[in-house]
Amino acid sequence: MQIAQYLCALIIFASALFTSYRNEKSVSPTLNNAKHGAVIRHQLYTEILDVQYADADGNDNLLDAYLPDDRNSNTKVIVYIHGGSWVQGDKREFPKALIEELVGKRKYALASLNYRLVKDRKNTFPAQIEDVKKALAFIAANAAEYRYDGNHFALIGASAGAHLAMLYAYGYDSLKQVKTVVDIFGPTDLSDETVRQPGSESNAIIVNFLGTSDTAAKIVKEASPYFQLTGSTAVPTIIFHGTADEMVHVNQSEKLYKKLQDLGVPSQIKLYPGEKHELRPPVAADVFAAMIAWLEQYYP
Repeated sequence: MQIAQYLCALIIFASALFTSYRNEKSVSPTLNNAKHGAVIRHQLYTEILDVQYADADGNDNLLDAYLPDDRNSNTKVIVYIHGGSWVQGDKREFPKALIEELVGKRKYALASLNYRLVKDRKNTFPAQIEDVKKALAFIAANAAEYRYDGNHFALIGASAGAHLAMLYAYGYDSLKQVKTVVDIFGPTDLSDETVRQPGSESNAIIVNFLGTSDTAAKIVKEASPYFQLTGSTAVPTIIFHGTADEMVHVNQSEKLYKKLQDLGVPSQIKLYPGEKHELRPPVAADVFAAMIAWLEQYYP
């Protein structure tokens, strides 16, 4: 993929203002094991929209699946978890250009998830981790029929989605299915003063997510990837963060990276001087290129 195409893809991806245009021909659904929406045939892959993986109301437990044509039982699965402060965002945010690259060209299977969002003090943590677990179990259960490897996953997340990806991998993956994590400016320690300053937006978001303002509460460590990370739970992790991030302080990534290194876990951090909680086009291109190289090394 040329650098201009990288830029086009990640202008949207890194700013969390994704849009995806689907004008290919829609065909009649053929899946039997799940409720779902349209099935769209592309040149090199098939897109299955709004697959229901669990029974939460509305769109909360839906995923979009992208299956390459030349797949088999060894085809690896990537799962994307969207951001949005645990209160907003949608699976459709994953841009089509990245789908074309990962699924159409590199032959990964891809799922992009919705999960329960916090609203009116409902669906506070751990609802989101429960949904990630249900989604991965659903994907695994359908592996034989739809021809991909349902025993291994790479998790990619941005912001709150990166938090959930890391947290699940380090703390809740009892089956050891997650093989690598791509973390794009995700919070890692929900007790840390850099994100818990009274009156700050980040503190208000975390209080809303956890349902408590007590930074010493047990749930805070249960919801923090940093504290769930151990030598026995760690997986290779690549981290991207802007040094001027006003929402998730860069210290969140730096301390996680240090712990990964101290544990001897394959890990990489890429810091972008002056970047905030979104990445401008030149940096976005670098994020995408580094992400692809990481996947090729640790999740080929």
